[in-house]
Amino acid sequence: MFFKLVKDLPWMFTIAFLIWMIVVIMIFKNYKKKDDSFFKKYKTSFIAIFIALIVTIVDIWFFVQYIPTHFRKHDVVEQTLSTNDIAKELQSTDTTTKTITPVKSKDSATKKIVEIKPAEKIYTTNKASIHFFSSTSAEDIEATNSNTVCALNSKTGDLRFIALIKSFHFENELMQDHFNTEDYMNSDVFPKSEFKGSITNISTVDFTKDATYNITVAGNLTIHGITQKITIPGTLVVAKGKLSVKSIFKIKRIDYGITTDEVADTIEITVTGKFD
Repeated sequence: MFFKLVKDLPWMFTIAFLIWMIVVIMIFKNYKKKDDSFFKKYKTSFIAIFIALIVTIVDIWFFVQYIPTHFRKHDVVEQTLSTNDIAKELQSTDTTTKTITPVKSKDSATKKIVEIKPAEKIYTTNKASIHFFSSTSAEDIEATNSNTVCALNSKTGDLRFIALIKSFHFENELMQDHFNTEDYMNSDVFPKSEFKGSITNISTVDFTKDATYNITVAGNLTIHGITQKITIPGTLVVAKGKLSVKSIFKIKRIDYGITTDEVADTIEITVTGKFD
């Protein structure tokens, strides 16, 4: 972003400088005239100054609009995501039960024994966090989205994350503006990123027992409108009835169609979620 700014900004000053150099030259030439009255002498100078002012304003306006950082303070449009929809998606469709009818005896009535299946619970949160970090020779780029929606099915291990791109926050506001432009995430066209997958070893997790479990998550990660299959490690913590997950992994930006060379080829992503 910094190099983009440095590259584009001088053109605005160069154009303005050339405009006013022409005005100065015209004023100097008119100044050397001796036979004309003051108005006739400087008539073309006044016209040139008026035109130069208009062209300069247009020049500044164009570059303020053109340069990706916009030189303006933008209020990030905060949107919200609901956990209800993704929670419904993760509900198991296998709700059937088996009944066993034993042989009827003389002293007892026929009894139906219902097979009890493991309880299913959908854990949800809209305050999961996604943090990414990219280090380059020019500057470090990092941002956090603390309003990520997440849902987990304790029975099937199905896991879902959805994050709005405009909800990522940077310390540098100009960097945040640039992040949402076409050169980077193009958030107007691709407003969200999401993960659809599952914890492949969910059977090793005992949700009734406090412990830290090493898990493996596999599924489809969609960023910038491009979906890639990933398999990543993580941890799942059960503590006093509360559940949390965490994973740190890396992706290659080119795999998701982000071609700008202003960020590192590899980006580190940290995902954390504490469920209700």
